[in-house]
Amino acid sequence: MICSVELPVKYLDFCTHFDFDFVIASTCKTHPAYLDYFLNAPRRFMILDNGAFETGAAMPDDEYISLARQLRPDVLVIPDVYKNNVATGTRAVAFLDSWHRDSIPGVSLMGVLQGDHPRILDAMIDTIYKEVPWIALPYATEIDRFQYLIKRPHIQNVHILGLPSVMEAVTLRDIPAVKSIDSSLPVKLAVTGKSIRNTFFANQYATPDTIDLDEILLRANLRVFTSMCNSGLLL
Repeated sequence: MICSVELPVKYLDFCTHFDFDFVIASTCKTHPAYLDYFLNAPRRFMILDNGAFETGAAMPDDEYISLARQLRPDVLVIPDVYKNNVATGTRAVAFLDSWHRDSIPGVSLMGVLQGDHPRILDAMIDTIYKEVPWIALPYATEIDRFQYLIKRPHIQNVHILGLPSVMEAVTLRDIPAVKSIDSSLPVKLAVTGKSIRNTFFANQYATPDTIDLDEILLRANLRVFTSMCNSGLLL
């Protein structure tokens, strides 16, 4: 399982401590230095996320597709609405209609499963995302992601959106379908001055504008998190 971490703009050069780039579309719009970094950084696997979790709403489809043409991600997250499967379905169908008329060669799509019951997630896969090659599972939706996936071995190419505790990554990393994960936990722990080796969750948040982090601690948290996700160690 490969991993990525959402970093404040000041610390984007620390991306080399983890596996791939998970880029937030809304941050590209509000922070030109963030966009410039990913436009000019050495090419590696990239997932472009619509930013609905960060801002409360995904950006308009035309802006989002235009940004994707600039960045050329490997995977583009279909717009979703956090904790609302009905609104997510409406938004996803509209986006897919636009995408089929104006797709970007070489870019795969990822559908986000929103809902508080496994039957809802199954229905989204069987209808809206039937032909979408990647599936994302967000956290804080009352779904046990490990149990959901372990009972559905037919689901492949799964991305784990966010992580409330590093211990969940330890369980998810051994499910073959789980290919990637993103999290801000290593940064959130650095904000509190905590090491990821002995503190597994954090309630404080970092923003793109966060500065004055302990860089030695941040590097250590990133390296341990990456090794943990890559099955290099437990903790």
